[in-house]
Amino acid sequence: MKNILRTYLRNIILILAIFSCNISIGQIPNWNMENWTTTTKDAPSQWLTFGSITKVSPGQNGSYAVKLQGNNSQDYNNGPGAILYGNPGNGGGYDGGTPFTARPDSMVAYFKYSIDAGDSAWVIVILKNHGTIISSDQYAYTGSNTNGFKRMSFKIHYYSTATPDTMFIGFTSTIPNKNNGSINTVSWVILDNISFIGTTQNVPNPDFENWTTQSTYLLNGWENNSSGSGTNVMRTTDVYAGSYAMKLQGYTQTLGPNSNNNNGNWGPTFPVTSTPTSLKGFYKFIPQNGDSFDIYIGLWKNGQGVGGGGFNSPSTVNTYTPFSVPINYNSTPPQAPDSATIQIQFRTGNNPRGLSVAYIDNLSFDRFIYFGINEASSQINNVIVFPNPTNGKLNLNFDLIQNENIVISIYDINGQEALKLTNQYLDAGNHNLTFDVSNLSNGIYFLMTKNGNSITHSKLMISK
Repeated sequence: MKNILRTYLRNIILILAIFSCNISIGQIPNWNMENWTTTTKDAPSQWLTFGSITKVSPGQNGSYAVKLQGNNSQDYNNGPGAILYGNPGNGGGYDGGTPFTARPDSMVAYFKYSIDAGDSAWVIVILKNHGTIISSDQYAYTGSNTNGFKRMSFKIHYYSTATPDTMFIGFTSTIPNKNNGSINTVSWVILDNISFIGTTQNVPNPDFENWTTQSTYLLNGWENNSSGSGTNVMRTTDVYAGSYAMKLQGYTQTLGPNSNNNNGNWGPTFPVTSTPTSLKGFYKFIPQNGDSFDIYIGLWKNGQGVGGGGFNSPSTVNTYTPFSVPINYNSTPPQAPDSATIQIQFRTGNNPRGLSVAYIDNLSFDRFIYFGINEASSQINNVIVFPNPTNGKLNLNFDLIQNENIVISIYDINGQEALKLTNQYLDAGNHNLTFDVSNLSNGIYFLMTKNGNSITHSKLMISK
């Protein structure tokens, strides 16, 4: 009778552990970056676009030119009509750009335009050296010129003698940052044939002859900072787990899940129903010009901050690596939060200096989440783990497609390696391996089998 009761209680504990693991996942919307909305638009190749961007024919000296016009629709086309090399960033910064190593005297382009009364179209040219601005010019023009292309020249003024390595360049059809947040949809600009005086160097696709129908993937439940063909929040199949991960490039910051509900400000953006002690996940980071990778978690109760924490990594991380952000609360005992927000950013000081790249996957509270790993490309098939639950002896049967070095380990639900079972080279074919796991405590584990860059997983229960 005592043994039956002991077994019953142990199973209840295991069920509760599984339940708490699921709670840690479900609170962060789209925690595994698997859900994206796919849209398509015809856009000039390589340019970052906002608003309504259309191809017009003929161009000033070629088949095509580009037309810019504001768009108030509630979709990814929303925004002032604009094309850019770079990212306007939060707070009006000018991040990223395109490689450019000359010091031109001025920039020239050809325009047709019709600008609404009280509005103006903008031209922005900024040259940078290792993230430091060495020239910054912003020009506005008004009125109308609709009968033929007009040549316009824009002087470039330098702050230093340094040689640039990056150019931020942008064209808009309207004032892009009106205080009232409105977007003028009447003004329009047709642009063609960009060039520079004093150098033959140019930006990619300066004459807008190259267009592609591009798919844009918007990460559901998260802020997507840039719309259109050049979005800096990207879907990638370079994953830690599942089919997709989030890729950020040349990015100032993204406020986390549902942040558009908070108008892009630091504040509560998604509900939570527990009192987490850490934010965990997996990341890779390729910095440029000394940028660091930062991720922050904030917790709120009735709109007031009750806790938070941060993680900073200035180093190159080429393979998916776990990170953990400890959460510190403002009171003891901690006040249970009702909402949270997550912020991810690259920076040196307050702004990024380069086109750094980061990959993020499998975010969770309190426990690392290993399941959901994409096994489609794995060389290991037909994995069978038995008995499961086990009281000490574990059999693993699998088919190996090709000769490969195999690493088999057991991890606990906190992401720590509990036991490395083997690290050996195996020939292709069927394999049946037996292991002694009797030294592990009762509980839930994950059996991870790694070969090359692929991973398979199996949930494992120890019950003695």
